[in-house]
Amino acid sequence: MAVIATPVASDLVLVMDNGTGASGQPLTQNRTFKNVKPAAENDAIYTVAQGLIGLQSKTNIAVQRRDIVEMIEGI
Repeated sequence: MAVIATPVASDLVLVMDNGTGASGQPLTQNRTFKNVKPAAENDAIYTVAQGLIGLQSKTNIAVQRRDIVEMIEGI
């Protein structure tokens, strides 16, 4: 059985440093930007992320791309 995966959406997520918890664990905050075109190149998304990071007051830890696909059973 073959499964066909079709990209339907992508999100850009900036993981920001949000301090330290009471027991010393690092805390993070996600800034999610939806409606990224699934066909967008990773380099282009990363370039946009760098511009957005410059507008944030917190320190960036990671840049993530989250792809959402729809899966159907192939014929």
